[in-house]
Amino acid sequence: MIEVVESSSTAKPISSEADIGDVAATTQVDCGQSAQLFLKARLGPGHFPGFLRPFKSLWWLIHMAFGTVCLVLMLAVLAAIPGFNLLTLGYMLDGQKRVALSGRLREGFPLMSLAPRLGCVAFFVLLFLLPIRILATQCNAALIVRHGTAVSSESLLMGLTILKTLTAGHLILAIACGGSASCFVRPIRNLRWLLRELRAGRYVSTVDKWAGEAMLILRPWYHFVLGLKSVVGAFLWLLMPTALLVAYSAPGRVSPGFAVLSFLGGLCMIFVAAWLPALQVHQAVEGKFRAIFQLRAARHVIRNAPISWLITSVVLYAMTLPLYLAKIRLLPSDAFLVLTPIFVLATYPSRILIAWACHRGINREKPAWFGFRWGARLAAVPLLAAYVLFLFLTPTVSELGKAAPLENHAFMSPVPYAQWASKD
Repeated sequence: MIEVVESSSTAKPISSEADIGDVAATTQVDCGQSAQLFLKARLGPGHFPGFLRPFKSLWWLIHMAFGTVCLVLMLAVLAAIPGFNLLTLGYMLDGQKRVALSGRLREGFPLMSLAPRLGCVAFFVLLFLLPIRILATQCNAALIVRHGTAVSSESLLMGLTILKTLTAGHLILAIACGGSASCFVRPIRNLRWLLRELRAGRYVSTVDKWAGEAMLILRPWYHFVLGLKSVVGAFLWLLMPTALLVAYSAPGRVSPGFAVLSFLGGLCMIFVAAWLPALQVHQAVEGKFRAIFQLRAARHVIRNAPISWLITSVVLYAMTLPLYLAKIRLLPSDAFLVLTPIFVLATYPSRILIAWACHRGINREKPAWFGFRWGARLAAVPLLAAYVLFLFLTPTVSELGKAAPLENHAFMSPVPYAQWASKD
């Protein structure tokens, strides 16, 4: 049974490099993780059964695939709503925090235990509402035809109202019973369960228990604040280097002085690109806004795990580069939902790998060998410079102009939020 629960807001802050190595050992599982582990036995896929159990393993793979699709779609829908994209970023950062503390990649998807059930509920709700929508369309057409005639439409409207009431009651009861696939196809059994719970006086407490456990996993306010702090911190890091970087690439800036400013901005951006991914993870672990400005945390990771830092940084920037294609020609706002799953799939796994590299750097007491440290740094310089050069060129091809590099998908929102301004 899960015991002591410690919230991230009361965790001991990292005050020195010696404290960094003790974070994973001293930080307990928080309340959201406790509820997740409790629900995972009933909802989540659990651990892989093993190859000696082929049927259970096949079902586990199906469950994982369905959960992954539901998780991506859920985050994509949230990301497509203005303001809720910070919630999507918060869920990613929470996964990074868990991986940085535990070192296990599977901990980077905290919503995986709940996503399959939410996806199942959404699927059956849409499935049951589809016939009502079709019938409502037919009734509307019938009312138009019968308008001005002596034929009464009261029975038609009454039948549609009864159907809506029965469908709504069935859906609510199925969700209250747990929201599994079987709950949506057994209305009689659900009704018996409701009567039994009402007679025993357990209905309200049972529903509250399920809702409370689900909210402990979702924690929308916590994840929203987590994403907001990360975006604001990254914006402050990127503002000055980006402003200098686009001084020469922006239209009409042809003076040699602007070229010098862009060169200085590019140098600053190389350092920011090297430090900021680890600093965002550090901020998520600490839970404090100012933690994103503690450079010693990023330098500690780079010094202790240089190869892991180099590889994961390259993966992060390589995965986000194709996302800038959406800036060349802004798509209509109604096509925005088509892009968000791609952005989630590109940024989420790379962020989890960054957190894994941070875990390796945090838990190593001694720096890596001298050759590894400087070899990784020297190899990172041209790679990061190429990324900065790409950012330098984006204002020349993007409809956003000099604002394009500031929408840095490796650090900021996982979606192109300027698309919301597109009206066509």
